[in-house]
Amino acid sequence: MHLTLQQFSTIWMDPEANLEIVRQAAGSLSHKEGSLLILPEMFNTGYTMTPSSIPAEWVDLTINALQTISSDTGTGICGSIPFLKNGKWYNTFILVDGNGAKIVYDKIHLFTPAGEKASYEAGTSSETLDYRGWKILPLICYDLRFPYLSFREQLPDVIIYTANWPAARIDHWDALLTARAIENQCYVAGVNRTGQDENGFIYPGHSMLIDFSGKKMLCMDDKPGFSDQEIGRLEMESYRKKLPFFDDRKL
Repeated sequence: MHLTLQQFSTIWMDPEANLEIVRQAAGSLSHKEGSLLILPEMFNTGYTMTPSSIPAEWVDLTINALQTISSDTGTGICGSIPFLKNGKWYNTFILVDGNGAKIVYDKIHLFTPAGEKASYEAGTSSETLDYRGWKILPLICYDLRFPYLSFREQLPDVIIYTANWPAARIDHWDALLTARAIENQCYVAGVNRTGQDENGFIYPGHSMLIDFSGKKMLCMDDKPGFSDQEIGRLEMESYRKKLPFFDDRKL
């Protein structure tokens, strides 16, 4: 399977402009059919702490546009958006492909220092999803600091973190993504935005794909763009058999 990491400077509260950035990238991929394009956290609006100002129709607008892009290109697309459910706003990970939209995960760990905990409802559970035979665990930004979320009775094949991770703590991002890959012996993809947001925070990209041994397969710089890499199941399974650390794990 091909994973494509797309980092960009999210345009504040302008889903149509952000979706056009996604559309152009998806159309430029050399490997489209069956690939998965991963986007930053709140890629359609920016990391807003005032979800009450978001028109409710932006949720459907975003999902419908992604379904069109996916249908036109053959690639799956995932990332998080502000999502309205039962009158409450969540930071929700969605995945869209030819089979429709999967609303798969509400962010559990809301970032208190930014006011996210006061602005959104927290999720209560996280589950792996099956995508083309791969077990994918979707998580969001601050979740990266809490390793128990990625500990499963059955190892995931890929953990995805969609994020708005600031430049001030980018060393933590690099280290924690690598740790999650090593301890779970799986692929880890982390996609972070670039640029400066409306609150003046700088985001340095640094989107990364790390393999099951902790080796960096992709490490992007601070510029907008996308990069893709094929991942292989046989190599991962062989590594797990050679070093069966999971057998000694006590959950």
